Amino acid sequence: MGTFSWFKKSALLFIRSQEISYCFSRYGVAGSLTSLGVELSKRGFAKVRKRKDLAIPLDSVLGKNLALTFAELGPTFIKLGQLMAQRPEWVGEPVASELRILFDRVPPNSFRQIEKILKSEWGKKKYADSILKIEKKPLASASLSQTHIARLKDGREVVLKIQKPGIERIVSLDLMLIESGVTVLETLYPKLNLKMAFMDFKDATLRELDYREEAKNIDRFKKNNSGLFSNSSVVFPDYEKSLLTKCVIALEPLRGKKATDIKANSRVAKRAAVIGVSAVLEQIFEHGFFHADPHAGNLFFMEDSGKVGFIDLGLVGQLEAEDRKKFSKVMLAIIRRDRKELSKAIYQLGVPGKTTHFDQFEADVEKLISELRNVGLKNLPINKIVDRLFKIAHKNQIFIPNRYALMIRSCLMIDGLAKQLDSQSSLMGLAAPVIAKSLVRSYNPFRIFRLSK
Repeated sequence: MGTFSWFKKSALLFIRSQEISYCFSRYGVAGSLTSLGVELSKRGFAKVRKRKDLAIPLDSVLGKNLALTFAELGPTFIKLGQLMAQRPEWVGEPVASELRILFDRVPPNSFRQIEKILKSEWGKKKYADSILKIEKKPLASASLSQTHIARLKDGREVVLKIQKPGIERIVSLDLMLIESGVTVLETLYPKLNLKMAFMDFKDATLRELDYREEAKNIDRFKKNNSGLFSNSSVVFPDYEKSLLTKCVIALEPLRGKKATDIKANSRVAKRAAVIGVSAVLEQIFEHGFFHADPHAGNLFFMEDSGKVGFIDLGLVGQLEAEDRKKFSKVMLAIIRRDRKELSKAIYQLGVPGKTTHFDQFEADVEKLISELRNVGLKNLPINKIVDRLFKIAHKNQIFIPNRYALMIRSCLMIDGLAKQLDSQSSLMGLAAPVIAKSLVRSYNPFRIFRLSK
């Protein structure tokens, strides 16, 4: 890096750090950090003496204020807030609950800015030769991008997903600044394993900035579902290769009903629920490559073909064979309500801290298993079970890596959606045969229900 580039980058980092400091102070977040022993000012993040006179615990103050702060700071912090909303065992349920507002619609950029990006990415001639018409009103707007319906010169209709202007520069600066804060917090709270969590977050965020990666994801999903025994009732959109760039992807629109538009408990709704849950479970346990954001807006049911279509494939999770085996053991132990195997499976799934005591952890898991025995799996929703398990792990200083949290969130989202469609839907009931099939790959068929020691 040249001297000028270094000074320019340093200046940008300084300016951005001032914006962040101002927002944190404006919404009263900085004071809460000080009470924890962290200062955020012109110097950035620094360790300071804890203010005991500020009787404002993290889990009771930061909810709404932190959501407002992150929303104003833009895409990186919105993504960070969404991650925190998925990990209530880190920040507490009150904070996580307030941060879930960050999953809602984000204000769009003007069409003039979007059109400028298209001309910059494709070139003015290619833009003129390719596009017949674009709807100026966006179809949807997210933290990193927005989508517009367009018609190509050859008559085809496409959904253009365009990265918002200046996003890559802002995200790059924010990630550097957040990493400096994580370094301080890692020193203060080494038991939280924040560095590991941040690296997962950083990697996932950077992948979402390149739509060529989304195109690769689509290709991989199609390949995974083209096998003889794969789910033939699932489809994924095509994309126009000639219009693909790092910041733009032109996708085939899927014609069908959104899950929210289907009448609950109808024959169509029940079929959609089974297909959706089965597809996500197969993606996780069979392919190790799964849609990490299967909410209602990302699933369409096509009544003509009886298939379910998945869209918005930029956020995916990936698991190695060993990861899948470990999580299969967790799910199977929950189904069997086996305390010893569940304790062992979660212990192996996570990263134990230096002061973690397995006996105490096993005793906490036993309390949960006793509750499962008393009320039954069907009467205790899977989200409640997972939330309890995560809290038990956190209490015993066992860090659950983000790749597992992403997978669990995917399961919870599709389970919640399935229950909206079919009140009798059971993720656990559909999961058992998929898990058994997955374990066949790594265990003797006659020992499927005897977990390895």
